[in-house]
Amino acid sequence: MKNIVVFDLETTGTDKTKDHIIQIAALKIERETNAVLDEMNEYVRPEGNYTISVAAFTKHHISPKMLQDKPTLRELADKIIEFFADCDICTYNGNSFDIPFLCTEFERIGKKIDFMSRDCYDVMQEELRRHSNKLASVYQRYRGKTMEEAGLTAHDAFSDIKATYSIFVAQQRQHPYGAEHMYGEDGFIRDIRFCGVVKPCFTHGKYREVSLEYVALHDQDYLRWCAGQSSQFSESTKQYIRENYIK
Repeated sequence: MKNIVVFDLETTGTDKTKDHIIQIAALKIERETNAVLDEMNEYVRPEGNYTISVAAFTKHHISPKMLQDKPTLRELADKIIEFFADCDICTYNGNSFDIPFLCTEFERIGKKIDFMSRDCYDVMQEELRRHSNKLASVYQRYRGKTMEEAGLTAHDAFSDIKATYSIFVAQQRQHPYGAEHMYGEDGFIRDIRFCGVVKPCFTHGKYREVSLEYVALHDQDYLRWCAGQSSQFSESTKQYIRENYIK
């Protein structure tokens, strides 16, 4: 795809089953020239009663008072979908957090963004293969200055996406790399080194960091449960398991 959207979320906590998005920031960038085509920075008021965990607040400093007059995700959904349309994706740990979180929140309000049909670059996953993974440290390593020296504020979503894309550009210049393999939109399966070889592995549950290939040989009942109605896996993950590992 010609353009790429880099986005980041701030949330009330880390549990996508009960926490909520309270800030979404995104840049739309022309990937050949790195020109910024459009930007979005929206604070989001969760519907109904909610709390912001202490751990989350100490990172992003967003309070319920700041969100009183902000739109809900339901009100912003169509704008977000249109912004993401026909674009590849770039995130910092988005394959494990931001993409699954956004998909879960959208599912609650009957909306959907199809991440499986586009390339999703994860700057953190690539950096894990190379160096330390803290955004501020990674930024300083690639840009030669701290985020603060560059006028950016760590754990502010809009600052974080600027830092993320700056790192992405530097990484591609130094050593170009391809998009992450997406095995589902919930982050429950991703490429992890297992027995010395990088393979699709579970990221949660009793087979955490164990390859699906291994589980398929030893526990077909577990895979059938994963692909069944009672599991919390997304439909895209269930489909991947059914098509590739269930005998």
